[in-house]
Amino acid sequence: MGNRLSSLLTIGASRPLEKAEDTIATSSDNQRPVFDVLVIGCGLSGLASVLALAQAGHRVTVFERSEKLQEEIILTLRYFQIGAGIQLAPNATRLLARWRVLDEVMKYADCPQEGSFWSYKGQKISRSLPVKDPGLVTADAPYVVAHRADILRALASGVAHDLAGTIEVKLSADVETIDFEKCEIHLVDGESYKGDLILASDGERSKSRAQFLGHVGLQSHPSFSDNDVVYRLAVPTGPIIAAGKSHPAYDLAIRSTVNLWMGPGGHVVEYHMQKDMLNVVLVYHEEEVCKPMIGPQQTELTEFKKKIEGWDTVLHSLLDVEGVVCTKWTLFQIVEPPSWTTGSFALIGDAAHAMLPCLAQGAAQAFEDAGVLGGIFSHPIRQDQIPAALRVFEEVRRPRASEVRYRTLTQKTMIGLPNGEEQEKRDAMLSDGGDYDTWKWLWSYDAAASGREAWSAFTRTGNPEEKDECQREITKTLRADGVCHRV
Repeated sequence: MGNRLSSLLTIGASRPLEKAEDTIATSSDNQRPVFDVLVIGCGLSGLASVLALAQAGHRVTVFERSEKLQEEIILTLRYFQIGAGIQLAPNATRLLARWRVLDEVMKYADCPQEGSFWSYKGQKISRSLPVKDPGLVTADAPYVVAHRADILRALASGVAHDLAGTIEVKLSADVETIDFEKCEIHLVDGESYKGDLILASDGERSKSRAQFLGHVGLQSHPSFSDNDVVYRLAVPTGPIIAAGKSHPAYDLAIRSTVNLWMGPGGHVVEYHMQKDMLNVVLVYHEEEVCKPMIGPQQTELTEFKKKIEGWDTVLHSLLDVEGVVCTKWTLFQIVEPPSWTTGSFALIGDAAHAMLPCLAQGAAQAFEDAGVLGGIFSHPIRQDQIPAALRVFEEVRRPRASEVRYRTLTQKTMIGLPNGEEQEKRDAMLSDGGDYDTWKWLWSYDAAASGREAWSAFTRTGNPEEKDECQREITKTLRADGVCHRV
């Protein structure tokens, strides 16, 4: 398994530092420039951006410091039944379809038939999570749940099979420094590469972000924990189904649904994964300061059980299923950088806007970054317009990503309310479908179209230096998409 994906993705030819700046290629279709894009990090954000920009006609080299792709690492974890589930709403799957990898995703994913909110005691509050709403969810933009490894595998498949010759993936390629003025990256092993633009997608603990903020004279803040932890159960469905209808979790095992239990200080989300497993995630706020745990670490089931004492008996029954595995880790946040771009460099994905999982939008927002970039760079942009194009990217993405982060924190508070008047108001609101507008705002967005329209709005000003006029044009586009500015 170790060599399979590595060999699958090592295609194309590298563009070393010696690339001449006056040899910008052009597409034979419309004589538009073909740029050399350097992407730092080969996770969901990095691979999505690779696909989007390569499909827009550009050459891409992605640098991953690990010896193996994240997909391979997570795949190894899967064989030990350690879960890594992910929910993808229509604003994400719409892009997967555009990048021609949705069919591959659907080989492994489930489409939930229903989404429900429950009280922590087990009372159904609402079926208002619109995972099958025909106004929001379509065949080309479904709501899916899957193993994170399978999403990465689908993106990797798109990279390898559709775009051979335009993409190179470099493993064991740890970026040490970035020359923002020359658009160069320098690796720990001494190799250097020059491109036309650099995208940093190296995660919430991004080294690139720290270098970028220092370069532009801004203070760099490390990622931090607000004492939120995640407990994840990977529960085999086989023993539950074998036990029959008498098992409290039988309905969960035989039917793909998304369920969210809301309780004081935390919430539990459950959905199918890998067809034969339930992914059960408790997000819980610890009152006492605890030592951060970076990445999933196996923990005792008794610890999970203690956190949900007095909760729905269905949840407790999952702890007794043969083969269940529990892992735990700390959730980290970042201080949102006041800027994402400088010259021909941009932060993307978690490096720019890492967020908590309470709206299941982390991956989707990374995909939106890629979609907007693909939309912008599908235009015939000149090399001297690259800094302007990345400014447009930031003007489009930062307000929406900031708003999603804000709504995520609001959601975290709402679904973790203690018993009382505010909790009763929340339950009544959900029962009446009062959360529908939030899902509509999130899920109806088309990032690729937004990127294309924003660059068109920019060029209509007739002068790239007229930033104020450009911003007014882009703001019109954002308002048409329903983006609320909160920066």
